[in-house]
Amino acid sequence: MNSSKKSILRILISAIGLLVVTPILSIPLLGAFIFVKPGNFAYRIMKLWAIIISKLMGLRFSVSGLENVVEGTSYIITPNHQGNMDILALVCALPVKFRWVLKKELLKIPVFGWALWSTGPIAIDRSNSSAAIESLNRQRDEKLKDGWSVLIYPEGTRTSDGYLQDFKKGAFMMAVQTGIPILPVVCNGAFKILPKKKIAFRSGHITLTACPPIPTEGLTEKDVPELMLRTRQAMLNELNPDFDPFAN
Repeated sequence: MNSSKKSILRILISAIGLLVVTPILSIPLLGAFIFVKPGNFAYRIMKLWAIIISKLMGLRFSVSGLENVVEGTSYIITPNHQGNMDILALVCALPVKFRWVLKKELLKIPVFGWALWSTGPIAIDRSNSSAAIESLNRQRDEKLKDGWSVLIYPEGTRTSDGYLQDFKKGAFMMAVQTGIPILPVVCNGAFKILPKKKIAFRSGHITLTACPPIPTEGLTEKDVPELMLRTRQAMLNELNPDFDPFAN
Protein backbone atom coordinates (compact mmCIF):
# COMPACT_ATOMS: atom_id res chain seq x y z
CA MET A 1 0.00 0.00 0.00
CA ASN A 2 1.49 3.37 -1.00
CA SER A 3 1.90 6.25 1.46
CA SER A 4 -1.10 8.17 0.11
CA LYS A 5 -3.46 5.23 0.63
CA LYS A 6 -1.97 4.60 4.08
CA SER A 7 -2.60 8.22 5.00
CA ILE A 8 -6.22 8.09 3.86
CA LEU A 9 -6.76 4.83 5.77
CA ARG A 10 -5.25 6.34 8.90
CA ILE A 11 -7.52 9.37 8.62
CA LEU A 12 -10.59 7.14 8.25
CA ILE A 13 -9.60 4.97 11.21
CA SER A 14 -8.98 8.05 13.34
CA ALA A 15 -12.28 9.65 12.36
CA ILE A 16 -14.21 6.48 13.21
CA GLY A 17 -12.32 6.13 16.48
CA LEU A 18 -13.02 9.75 17.35
CA LEU A 19 -16.73 9.28 16.73
CA VAL A 20 -16.80 6.13 18.88
CA VAL A 21 -14.41 6.98 21.72
CA THR A 22 -15.51 10.58 22.33
CA PRO A 23 -19.17 9.82 23.20
CA ILE A 24 -18.15 6.88 25.39
CA LEU A 25 -15.67 8.90 27.44
CA SER A 26 -18.01 11.91 27.50
CA ILE A 27 -20.39 9.94 29.73
CA PRO A 28 -18.09 9.91 32.81
CA LEU A 29 -17.07 13.52 32.06
CA LEU A 30 -20.71 14.59 32.07
CA GLY A 31 -21.15 12.67 35.30
CA ALA A 32 -18.24 14.62 36.70
CA PHE A 33 -19.90 17.85 35.54
CA ILE A 34 -23.00 17.01 37.58
CA PHE A 35 -21.64 15.20 40.63
CA VAL A 36 -17.89 15.74 41.02
CA LYS A 37 -15.76 18.81 41.69
CA PRO A 38 -13.61 19.65 38.64
CA GLY A 39 -10.18 18.10 38.88
CA ASN A 40 -8.31 14.80 38.95
CA PHE A 41 -11.03 12.42 37.75
CA ALA A 42 -11.88 14.42 34.65
CA TYR A 43 -8.20 15.05 33.93
CA ARG A 44 -7.51 11.31 33.89
CA ILE A 45 -10.42 10.77 31.49
CA MET A 46 -9.12 13.54 29.24
CA LYS A 47 -5.66 11.96 29.27
CA LEU A 48 -7.09 8.54 28.40
CA TRP A 49 -9.03 10.06 25.50
CA ALA A 50 -5.91 11.80 24.19
CA ILE A 51 -3.81 8.63 24.40
CA ILE A 52 -6.38 6.55 22.49
CA ILE A 53 -6.88 9.16 19.78
CA SER A 54 -3.13 9.69 19.40
CA LYS A 55 -2.53 5.96 18.91
CA LEU A 56 -5.28 5.78 16.31
CA MET A 57 -3.68 8.69 14.50
CA GLY A 58 -0.27 7.06 14.56
CA LEU A 59 1.32 9.82 16.61
CA ARG A 60 4.48 9.20 18.61
CA PHE A 61 5.74 11.44 21.39
CA SER A 62 9.08 11.91 23.11
CA VAL A 63 10.01 14.28 25.91
CA SER A 64 13.39 15.69 26.89
CA GLY A 65 14.34 17.97 29.76
CA LEU A 66 12.32 16.06 32.36
CA GLU A 67 15.13 16.73 34.84
CA ASN A 68 13.80 20.30 34.84
CA VAL A 69 10.37 19.24 36.12
CA VAL A 70 9.92 18.68 39.87
CA GLU A 71 6.99 16.44 40.75
CA GLY A 72 4.29 18.19 42.78
CA THR A 73 5.53 21.68 41.90
CA SER A 74 3.13 24.17 40.33
CA TYR A 75 4.21 25.94 37.16
CA ILE A 76 2.91 28.43 34.66
CA ILE A 77 3.50 26.27 31.57
CA THR A 78 4.13 28.27 28.39
CA PRO A 79 4.31 26.06 25.28
CA ASN A 80 4.53 27.19 21.69
CA HIS A 81 1.34 26.51 19.75
CA GLN A 82 2.04 24.66 16.49
CA GLY A 83 -1.50 23.36 16.06
CA ASN A 84 -4.07 20.92 17.37
CA MET A 85 -1.56 18.08 17.51
CA ASP A 86 0.57 19.76 20.16
CA ILE A 87 -2.50 19.68 22.43
CA LEU A 88 -2.49 15.87 22.23
CA ALA A 89 1.27 15.80 22.81
CA LEU A 90 1.04 17.95 25.94
CA VAL A 91 -1.81 15.93 27.46
CA CYS A 92 -0.24 12.55 26.66
CA ALA A 93 3.43 13.14 27.29
CA LEU A 94 3.99 16.01 29.71
CA PRO A 95 4.19 14.54 33.25
CA VAL A 96 2.55 17.55 34.90
CA LYS A 97 -1.15 17.83 35.71
CA PHE A 98 -2.35 21.14 34.41
CA ARG A 99 -5.43 23.22 33.81
CA TRP A 100 -6.07 24.89 30.48
CA VAL A 101 -6.60 28.60 30.01
CA LEU A 102 -9.23 28.91 27.29
CA LYS A 103 -11.90 31.11 25.75
CA LYS A 104 -14.98 31.26 27.96
CA GLU A 105 -17.19 30.77 24.91
CA LEU A 106 -16.04 27.14 24.69
CA LEU A 107 -17.76 26.32 27.97
CA LYS A 108 -21.12 27.36 26.52
CA ILE A 109 -21.10 24.61 23.88
CA PRO A 110 -23.66 21.94 24.88
CA VAL A 111 -22.15 18.65 26.06
CA PHE A 112 -18.60 19.55 24.90
CA GLY A 113 -18.49 22.63 27.09
CA TRP A 114 -19.85 20.74 30.08
CA ALA A 115 -17.24 18.02 29.68
CA LEU A 116 -14.53 20.65 29.29
CA TRP A 117 -15.69 22.42 32.46
CA SER A 118 -15.28 19.21 34.43
CA THR A 119 -11.51 19.34 33.83
CA GLY A 120 -11.31 22.62 35.79
CA PRO A 121 -10.06 25.11 33.17
CA ILE A 122 -9.60 28.85 33.65
CA ALA A 123 -12.02 30.59 31.30
CA ILE A 124 -11.17 34.09 30.06
CA ASP A 125 -12.46 36.72 27.64
CA ARG A 126 -9.74 36.94 25.00
CA SER A 127 -11.39 39.94 23.36
CA ASN A 128 -10.67 42.01 26.47
CA SER A 129 -7.07 41.69 27.62
CA SER A 130 -7.48 43.57 30.92
CA ALA A 131 -10.56 41.51 31.81
CA ALA A 132 -8.70 38.33 30.84
CA ILE A 133 -5.83 39.13 33.20
CA GLU A 134 -8.30 40.00 35.96
CA SER A 135 -10.02 36.64 35.42
CA LEU A 136 -6.69 34.82 35.60
CA ASN A 137 -5.85 36.51 38.87
CA ARG A 138 -9.30 35.86 40.34
CA GLN A 139 -9.13 32.12 39.67
CA ARG A 140 -5.44 31.48 40.23
CA ASP A 141 -5.50 30.53 43.93
CA GLU A 142 -8.22 27.93 43.50
CA LYS A 143 -6.82 26.47 40.29
CA LEU A 144 -3.20 26.20 41.45
CA LYS A 145 -3.78 24.26 44.67
CA ASP A 146 -2.53 20.72 45.33
CA GLY A 147 0.30 20.72 42.81
CA TRP A 148 -1.75 21.75 39.79
CA SER A 149 -0.14 23.86 37.08
CA VAL A 150 -1.70 26.22 34.57
CA LEU A 151 -0.99 25.97 30.84
CA ILE A 152 -1.19 29.18 28.83
CA TYR A 153 -0.13 29.48 25.19
CA PRO A 154 1.81 32.76 25.28
CA GLU A 155 1.25 33.28 21.55
CA GLY A 156 -2.51 33.17 22.10
CA THR A 157 -3.21 31.27 18.88
CA ARG A 158 -1.70 28.72 16.50
CA THR A 159 1.27 29.63 14.36
CA SER A 160 0.69 29.95 10.63
CA ASP A 161 4.28 29.17 9.61
CA GLY A 162 5.80 27.00 12.36
CA TYR A 163 7.77 29.87 13.87
CA LEU A 164 7.22 31.57 17.22
CA GLN A 165 4.75 34.45 17.20
CA ASP A 166 4.62 37.51 19.43
CA PHE A 167 3.77 36.83 23.08
CA LYS A 168 0.83 38.16 25.05
CA LYS A 169 1.48 39.12 28.66
CA GLY A 170 -1.29 37.24 30.52
CA ALA A 171 0.83 34.23 31.52
CA PHE A 172 3.66 36.45 32.70
CA MET A 173 1.40 38.74 34.72
CA MET A 174 0.04 35.68 36.52
CA ALA A 175 3.56 34.40 37.12
CA VAL A 176 4.88 37.57 38.77
CA GLN A 177 1.72 38.04 40.81
CA THR A 178 1.83 34.49 42.19
CA GLY A 179 5.58 33.93 42.32
CA ILE A 180 5.05 30.63 40.48
CA PRO A 181 7.89 29.75 38.07
CA ILE A 182 7.48 29.75 34.32
CA LEU A 183 8.05 26.37 32.65
CA PRO A 184 8.74 26.96 28.95
CA VAL A 185 7.89 23.91 26.83
CA VAL A 186 8.82 23.63 23.17
CA CYS A 187 6.98 21.42 20.69
CA ASN A 188 8.55 20.39 17.38
CA GLY A 189 6.85 18.45 14.61
CA ALA A 190 3.18 19.19 15.28
CA PHE A 191 2.96 21.96 12.67
CA LYS A 192 4.07 19.73 9.79
CA ILE A 193 1.80 16.89 10.90
CA LEU A 194 -1.25 19.17 10.77
CA PRO A 195 -0.73 22.78 9.64
CA LYS A 196 -3.19 25.50 10.58
CA LYS A 197 -6.45 25.49 8.57
CA LYS A 198 -5.81 21.94 7.29
CA ILE A 199 -7.87 18.87 8.17
CA ALA A 200 -5.76 16.11 6.61
CA PHE A 201 -2.91 14.98 8.85
CA ARG A 202 0.01 12.58 8.57
CA SER A 203 1.25 10.20 11.24
CA GLY A 204 4.53 11.25 12.76
CA HIS A 205 6.77 11.97 15.72
CA ILE A 206 6.27 15.02 17.97
CA THR A 207 8.91 16.07 20.45
CA LEU A 208 8.49 18.11 23.61
CA THR A 209 11.33 19.83 25.44
CA ALA A 210 10.87 21.10 28.99
CA CYS A 211 13.23 24.03 29.43
CA PRO A 212 14.70 24.98 32.82
CA PRO A 213 12.06 26.78 34.91
CA ILE A 214 12.35 30.55 35.16
CA PRO A 215 11.85 31.79 38.75
CA THR A 216 9.44 34.67 39.28
CA GLU A 217 9.35 35.05 43.06
CA GLY A 218 10.01 38.65 44.03
CA LEU A 219 9.33 39.98 40.53
CA THR A 220 6.79 42.74 39.88
CA GLU A 221 4.80 43.90 36.87
CA LYS A 222 7.72 46.08 35.77
CA ASP A 223 9.72 42.86 35.27
CA VAL A 224 7.16 41.35 32.88
CA PRO A 225 8.83 42.55 29.63
CA GLU A 226 12.16 41.05 30.68
CA LEU A 227 10.45 37.84 31.79
CA MET A 228 8.77 37.57 28.40
CA LEU A 229 12.12 38.03 26.65
CA ARG A 230 13.81 35.38 28.82
CA THR A 231 11.02 32.91 28.16
CA ARG A 232 11.02 33.61 24.44
CA GLN A 233 14.79 33.15 24.17
CA ALA A 234 14.65 29.86 26.09
CA MET A 235 12.01 28.59 23.68
CA LEU A 236 13.82 29.83 20.58
CA ASN A 237 16.89 27.89 21.70
CA GLU A 238 14.91 24.64 21.44
CA LEU A 239 12.58 25.43 18.54
CA ASN A 240 13.47 23.66 15.29
CA PRO A 241 11.06 24.58 12.47
CA ASP A 242 13.00 22.24 10.17
CA PHE A 243 12.40 19.18 12.35
CA ASP A 244 11.06 16.33 10.22
CA PRO A 245 8.39 14.41 12.16
CA PHE A 246 8.15 11.79 9.41
CA ALA A 247 11.81 10.73 9.46
CA ASN A 248 11.92 9.41 13.03
